Amino acid sequence: MQPRDLIWRLLEYYSLQLQLVLDTIEELDPKKQIDLINALGECEQLTRTQMNILRRVQRRYDDVY
Repeated sequence: MQPRDLIWRLLEYYSLQLQLVLDTIEELDPKKQIDLINALGECEQLTRTQMNILRRVQRRYDDVY
């Protein structure tokens, strides 16, 4: 497996995870489940950070191959 393939697979995985988090947040009651919404918000931020890191690495590998 090439590094680009691995990066692509991870980006796809994180994209699905991000969508799941966003969909879940929309379904929660902001008054009753604020703690869970806050926790999921942190998960969203972490997932976006991971995706940004992978995109930076992806650009480097795109230049090499």
